[in-house]
Amino acid sequence: MVKTIQLGSRLRYPITITKLYKEPNQPIKKKEALFQYSFKWKRTVGDNIRGETWEAEETTYADWSSPSDGELKSWKIRVGQEISRDQDCMVVKESCSHDVQFGGLCAICGKDMTEVNWAAESRDMDRAPINMVHDQTHLTVSETQAQKTENALQRRLLQHRKLSLVVDLDQTIIHACIDPTVGEWQKDPSNPNYPSVRNVKSFQLDDGPRGVANNCWYYIKMRPGLEDFLKKISTMYELHVYTMGTRAYAQNVARIVDPDKKLFGNRVISRDENGNMYAKSLQRLFPVSTKMVVIIDDRADVWPRNRPNLIKVSPYDFFKGIGDINSGFLPKQQGLLTPSAAATTNGGLARIAPAPSPDKEDSTTMEPPLEKALEEQEKTLEKQIKDRPLQALQEQQDKQDEAAERASATPENGNTESTTPPPPHHRHQVLQDDDRELAFLENHLTALHKFFFQAYEQNRLSQPSSSPSSLDTQSIPDVGSILTTLKAQALSGCKIVLSGIVPIGMDVYRSEIGLQVASFGAELRSSVTRDVTHLVVSSQRPRTKKVRQAIRYLPKIKIVNQDWLAACFSEWRVVEEGPYSIEGLEDAQKKLNEKIQDAEATETVSDADDTDSGNAPPGKKRILRLKSPPRVRFATAASTGNGEDEDEDEEDSDSGGDDEGEDEDMDEELEAFKPTDADGQLSPIDGLKTFNWGSADEELAEFLESGSDDDEEEEEEEEEDEDDDEDGDNVNCEDDEEAPAQATTNITTTSSSYEQLLAAQGTAPSTKRKADDEEEEESHKRRKSLLGPGPSSLRNELKDEDVEAPTAEMEAQAAQDNQDAHDADDLDKEFEELDEEALEADFLAMDDGDGDEAQGQPVDGDGTGNGGVDENG
Repeated sequence: MVKTIQLGSRLRYPITITKLYKEPNQPIKKKEALFQYSFKWKRTVGDNIRGETWEAEETTYADWSSPSDGELKSWKIRVGQEISRDQDCMVVKESCSHDVQFGGLCAICGKDMTEVNWAAESRDMDRAPINMVHDQTHLTVSETQAQKTENALQRRLLQHRKLSLVVDLDQTIIHACIDPTVGEWQKDPSNPNYPSVRNVKSFQLDDGPRGVANNCWYYIKMRPGLEDFLKKISTMYELHVYTMGTRAYAQNVARIVDPDKKLFGNRVISRDENGNMYAKSLQRLFPVSTKMVVIIDDRADVWPRNRPNLIKVSPYDFFKGIGDINSGFLPKQQGLLTPSAAATTNGGLARIAPAPSPDKEDSTTMEPPLEKALEEQEKTLEKQIKDRPLQALQEQQDKQDEAAERASATPENGNTESTTPPPPHHRHQVLQDDDRELAFLENHLTALHKFFFQAYEQNRLSQPSSSPSSLDTQSIPDVGSILTTLKAQALSGCKIVLSGIVPIGMDVYRSEIGLQVASFGAELRSSVTRDVTHLVVSSQRPRTKKVRQAIRYLPKIKIVNQDWLAACFSEWRVVEEGPYSIEGLEDAQKKLNEKIQDAEATETVSDADDTDSGNAPPGKKRILRLKSPPRVRFATAASTGNGEDEDEDEEDSDSGGDDEGEDEDMDEELEAFKPTDADGQLSPIDGLKTFNWGSADEELAEFLESGSDDDEEEEEEEEEDEDDDEDGDNVNCEDDEEAPAQATTNITTTSSSYEQLLAAQGTAPSTKRKADDEEEEESHKRRKSLLGPGPSSLRNELKDEDVEAPTAEMEAQAAQDNQDAHDADDLDKEFEELDEEALEADFLAMDDGDGDEAQGQPVDGDGTGNGGVDENG
């Protein structure tokens, strides 16, 4: 191997080449002197005691030694050359490149690579840093050798039209546990779980955990259809096993899955050879290129550098509540989809896997986190063996079956005496084996294989120098990019909102479920809007704020549980929402629509109906009413910050936390829209019941305090208004029939202001009165600017030709404004004469005596049924 060697960075530059000891084509040996060089430096000389010192320049000569063995091909330097920095000095043909090493020895020449070479700046072991063999961590190769090896692998795969498939074991193609209950069920044909565990395989590990779990049995259940799946996929993919279990565990499982070693062969890598206890990496097996590698795993978080190559499968959970027994060293997962009917985990049992027990020497040098993890692992395995979680689940199921049978056997008349014996007890099994994940996975891998080689053929034919029969590694497409494109088409066009799925405090967009939603082409939203297509709700918390908001948009928005999203991820398509819909939402929507229609019908009542008592049905008297449309009330209930919506923060982060405010019944929301009289209108007493009087009192006090600064200005304006009234024309005011009707303004549920408080007490000025006051004030200022007397007026300040005389229209407008002011004063007098006590009695009578009103009986003191107020003014 021809190699160019540099001078190195340890020389004292600048240097001058003084002599060459070797000629080209001569052999050289490691640490042999090859040339001489000199360098200048300064030394302090003189008498240090007396302080008489100076610097003298000196020249030093040194030899440069060879860092390797071989043959000198040529020099890159010459005698007399002054060199100021590191550069190439010679070309050498090495006797051995040491590209392949095993256990510190060169696998080619057998030399010791651990020997310290002072003539070289790098160690010989660093020449082969890459470990790319499955079961040998001591065998390493150089980057050049790794490139050659992968090119040869790619050519071989292209020739057989195959890709590489890295397969995880636990909860991907098998499920394992160490609960002794499984072995007992296998020996008992009468047990209801016997058909499910009959084909479960088992083995023991010699280097298993210590203590109670020592020599325990591992029970392995293969995923349904695994044998056919591997046979079909092996025709399109070269299979590799990559597990976080120990080497012994991985080999035993491989013997069960592939007893003849035709599928995986020796291509098995475990955590013992991984080099990392917390993550997996394709670079461990394919250090140069991963363009032809696909991964199937139930966990995506352990592949931080290779997510584009990953097909995440639904976890296989046959032994309920056990989980992955080899995930003890991995970070805990959060924000994952959990089946709606899944059994609860047994206190986190069997989340840690068996590991080899280290001897005393290893334990003294082991890092504290790893040693602690091993101790926790042994304790967890012992707990699983002692507690027997599967047996506890079956006992719980038996109790439920017995209770159900006793309830069904009890006669309807309550007579428990019966001469017929009870039917035999029927036991239900807790282990179900109805998984279909591998069928969908086979379709995905087949499609991916098809599209990859289509793209490869197109790339190869587009190269002008390639022939149809050649194998061009430069034309290999990236399978990760093709996989990303295929997945992005699955949920394209869907706009999804999550509710109760992601834990509190976790960013929904960075959570595992959020990343999955985005990878399948859907748009993840944080709130419910009109263009949202799906609201995914946790089946454990189906009554959330987002659900209440989405009901208004049914059936445009599909409200489904988390199983719908899991099915979409498995099948790579938008599955039918019907089987995953939340129950009871149709009834809630129907009730809501009825209430909205009633509210709209109430809003269409004309003003004549409100003011003309002659239109009332016989035997009834019109009374003062407060209207509160249900539509406004519903919007407020969904947006206020009261107790029922304390989950607002939790909803913004899509929390699945423990806020009790989310668990309200939807029917209670709709009960607030109940009408209370025969006309379908809401009772004013109901409006007062929900009114926040404390907030109104505080607002009133704040209003009165804030108005004190303008008292003098208001008094001056009132004096000016009185002067204008005395100087103006006297206009007779006619009774305004609509004023009392305008005074009885409706109180909506979206305000709690000072005007609302006065309106509830019957003393608030009407909207028309406010408008009249503002208009009268503007008119007053206009009249003063145009007609105001005195030496300071505009008329006396300007010349006659510059002043426009008031027209007839302006004088008429001024007269009309003056009349409106008198009308407003009359309204003030009418409201001052309003009997507030009689009105309040009317409200209380309505709350207690709707039946009296329906029969035409008076509910107030004067017998008119309207609290002493004439609705006609």
